[in-house]
Amino acid sequence: MLGCDSHTPNAGGLGAIAIGVGGADAVDAMTATPWELKAPKLIGVELKGELSGWCSAKDVILEVVGRLSVRGGTGSIIEYYGEGVERMGATGLATIANMGAEMGATTSTFPYSANMRQYLHATNRGPVADAADHAQAAGLLSPDAGCEYDQHLTIDLATLEPKLNGPFTPDLSTPLGRFGDLVKEKGWKDELSAALIGSCTNSSYEDMARAASIARQAKAKGLSVKSSFMVTPGCVLLSLFSRSLLFAALVR
Repeated sequence: MLGCDSHTPNAGGLGAIAIGVGGADAVDAMTATPWELKAPKLIGVELKGELSGWCSAKDVILEVVGRLSVRGGTGSIIEYYGEGVERMGATGLATIANMGAEMGATTSTFPYSANMRQYLHATNRGPVADAADHAQAAGLLSPDAGCEYDQHLTIDLATLEPKLNGPFTPDLSTPLGRFGDLVKEKGWKDELSAALIGSCTNSSYEDMARAASIARQAKAKGLSVKSSFMVTPGCVLLSLFSRSLLFAALVR
């Protein structure tokens, strides 16, 4: 699948090989001209275990970026696999696939899973799920047994901590438990002036619901708001939903 947007790889969350291209490449596709690409390398990322309650799919991709660097995916397709994939929702997988662009990856993809099937049915795309089920039964939507990769990473999801990446570059990855020491070491100002959720990699209902849940918990504990919290969803319909959801959680 080719799309005229750098976030086209988002569709990797549903098992697609989705690549963002420029206008000239899109014209090739629309005029049935063969589209050419220098043969990419393949980076395999095995996801083991299951995420803890405090971690999300965003922490997975921040871990990968931290290991590979912002240039580590250049000229490569990143293929995720393993039991951890089966335990993550389709929107979480889309978040991971979307942010592969931060490493310069050609695209990222996942094998077809039961959660993808559930998501397709929930979004009124049952026929697509049925077709994928048939393809999966034929062994077409998962890695071949014994396949080889040009580079390989293994991530134990159970050991991941929430991460804070930056400043200035997304591959400066710091687990939350060590961030306080880093702030002291660097002499940074230790106050939060503003926070934001949304954009291309945090606009799913799953992400917004988690943020609203934390806000509700803070309110229940009697905590007061000391900084602004902005919401920038990736589409108009989600914007309407998420703003009302978060407003309901934050209003005092």
